[in-house]
Amino acid sequence: MKRSSLRYTLLTYRLDQLWLPAAFWALFAIISLFRNEPDGVLDMARAYLGTVLPLVGGIMAAYAVLDDPALELRFATPTRAGQFLAERLGLILTIQAFCAFSFQGFALALGVDLSILGNWVAVQLAWLIPTLTLMALGCAGSLLAAQTVTGAFLAGFVWLMQLLARGWLAQNAGRYVLVFMGALMPDHPSLHANQISLSVLTVTFLFTAWVLLHRQERYI
Repeated sequence: MKRSSLRYTLLTYRLDQLWLPAAFWALFAIISLFRNEPDGVLDMARAYLGTVLPLVGGIMAAYAVLDDPALELRFATPTRAGQFLAERLGLILTIQAFCAFSFQGFALALGVDLSILGNWVAVQLAWLIPTLTLMALGCAGSLLAAQTVTGAFLAGFVWLMQLLARGWLAQNAGRYVLVFMGALMPDHPSLHANQISLSVLTVTFLFTAWVLLHRQERYI
């Protein structure tokens, strides 16, 4: 049953959604080539990994569950809500991970050292934690409103507000929910507390999505 469910997810995934992450990857790669100097490429890599990947992940996750033309049939199968979420969000996370690792390889090929973000694990956490947080927010928001657009708007709104007010948030209590800290402020003294707080929020949003997904009649 699990194999059939995963196979269904792969077969019914809308390939046109791959254009969004691919387009942003290509855009930042082209800009990096034009700014073919270590500092310029480093700025592009940090911006892409720490800000763009989370935004794209949040938008894609908002459409992960409800944007299924055969959703009613899917609900008729014995697949559990947790498995359904894991398959849908796991596929999106896999795409984002591929983009992240490939862009790191691209930056490395241009002679850029990302050690300013810390060791290899710290570099991965700089994009993984904010991506998971906005993915969970986008998915939970779409399920709460029963509209995919609302979830995408919510993820985008939080992203934009935090990006504009990142300096103020970093100096106040907002430092614990600032999704860009790992990539843009890797030397901030509250970085570890920030990552723990974002991880807790991610689990909370995912749990909310899991609970909401049990109320299938809202989405049919």
